[in-house]
Amino acid sequence: MTKSILFEIDAQIALLRQAKELLSSARTTAIKRKPGRPSKAAAVVVPVAQKAKKRKKMSAEGRERVRLAQIKRWAAVRQAAKTTAAPLSKSKKKSAKAAA
Repeated sequence: MTKSILFEIDAQIALLRQAKELLSSARTTAIKRKPGRPSKAAAVVVPVAQKAKKRKKMSAEGRERVRLAQIKRWAAVRQAAKTTAAPLSKSKKKSAKAAA
């Protein structure tokens, strides 16, 4: 009776050792990847819940500085456009319409 119980325990220990070897060897083998974009099946990942980041608020003074800087940029672009594109004289406009 005792021998049969010990025999069963030894068999269970052997099975557990085999399972442990299989699991430990599975972690050590590197996953071989093919070059290129991964397939859709491999790309499915369970999203991890992350803490929401607090948004930093810009002060009213900061927003005003950004607004004024942007107005200056727009003015510079408009000024550059005026100097590069000189208006056509009336005679050039008429010849352009006739050619079309």
